[in-house]
Amino acid sequence: MGRRVYAAGLGCLLLFQQTPLWGLGIALRFVDITLENVSPGTSVNLRVLKNLPMVVQNLDHEAGVDVIISAVLPNAKEMKDGYEPIPDPAWVKILPDHFHLGAAASAAADVLLTVPDDPKLIGHHYECIIWARTDRRDAPQNGGVVFQAGLRNRLRVSIGTMGPESLQREKALKKLAEINTDFTISPDNLFANGIPVGKMVDLKRERKASFKIINQADTAIELKISPVQADPNIIPQSGYENAPDPAWLTIEPRQVKVEGNSIKELKLSLRFPDGPQERGKKYMFLIKTTLSDESLPLAYYNMLYISTEP
Repeated sequence: MGRRVYAAGLGCLLLFQQTPLWGLGIALRFVDITLENVSPGTSVNLRVLKNLPMVVQNLDHEAGVDVIISAVLPNAKEMKDGYEPIPDPAWVKILPDHFHLGAAASAAADVLLTVPDDPKLIGHHYECIIWARTDRRDAPQNGGVVFQAGLRNRLRVSIGTMGPESLQREKALKKLAEINTDFTISPDNLFANGIPVGKMVDLKRERKASFKIINQADTAIELKISPVQADPNIIPQSGYENAPDPAWLTIEPRQVKVEGNSIKELKLSLRFPDGPQERGKKYMFLIKTTLSDESLPLAYYNMLYISTEP
């Protein structure tokens, strides 16, 4: 089977660096690259694909330098989760792979990727390193220290599939679509007045005040409910202030499963410290509801407005 050239369906995600890479004596203008949905038998020239040549510059304004560029296997610290080392660095070729740069000169090279025509590669995610370095083989052998600059970029390729990060995003979106968020907690604002201090007050029994979770979907939902500290984005209505301590409010149950098309009541109890400083106060307690498994960072807020006895 003949080698195929890059065709529609090959996805490419380019992770651009903000600045060139710098090494002792050379600078490299290139990027870490992730290619997705690459078919077996595909050949890609990154310069043609995305107008992306590899450019190397000699930072020395007085002397020339020899540069070598090659594809090598990554070390363990360079590997990204979900990827494995490329089976053969020869899949990646750099043309030209070596050149001499005069003082302050730069040169460009093409990076070519050729994936073998083997269906067994489908579903794999590979990584290799493109290593640009100075060639100091001609340095004088006088026992002195020789510095060799080296700069490394990553090339990641997913064969016949999206990359690990894209797959995770797709999985997360699919999961989110299955989560039931078709519920409300009523009322948004609950009021209870003339609450005595220094004793436990059952708001349901003594003030007929409670919140109700209304699940409008056919599927059950599990929630966690708790009083929380004040949020700077949620301001009490005029005449009230944020409650100093959310622990004064008790909510039961704190974790609840609400079956489909049903209503669950939350019982509230308050105990204010005994003392003149809490008499005649008007407080807002903030109540936060989240999904019990935290699969979606949801935050649903209700407000409980309380006034204490004078």
